[in-house]
Amino acid sequence: MRKSEKEIKDKCEMERILREAKFGRLGTCAYNQPYVVPVCFVYHDGKVYLHCANEGRKLENISKNPHVCFEVDSGEIVEGPEACKFSTIYESVIAFGEARIQDKPEEMFQALKLLMDKYASKEVASTLTMDRVVKLRNLSTVEITIKEMTGKKNEK
Repeated sequence: MRKSEKEIKDKCEMERILREAKFGRLGTCAYNQPYVVPVCFVYHDGKVYLHCANEGRKLENISKNPHVCFEVDSGEIVEGPEACKFSTIYESVIAFGEARIQDKPEEMFQALKLLMDKYASKEVASTLTMDRVVKLRNLSTVEITIKEMTGKKNEK
């Protein structure tokens, strides 16, 4: 990392950033063409889970090349007193890993439960059942096993 003073070295801090981020960006590559897409996701036990339609470029790329990059960030611009004296307060994590399209209803249920717990009210999350997941025909879930991650932040 070019600016080592901004590097986050603590894995627990990087995991906190992954847990708290509302949205992420998934980077895939197939046919020698990179593709980045924003996604709703959840981080749990060293893995990222997301859902998507059961067809499209994201899944096609993952089936051709499971190596992915996943990024989250948050921050704000700090206006400076004059041009070229601005700054940014931010924190970000970039994770590298392998994606796998989940094909078992039990796996999909667990991934969707984690996503519902993150994004939905308890009342709505409680309506998710295995029976409902089994009936889904137009939805896929993806599990990303993180192999490596880096973090960076600027607090001033």
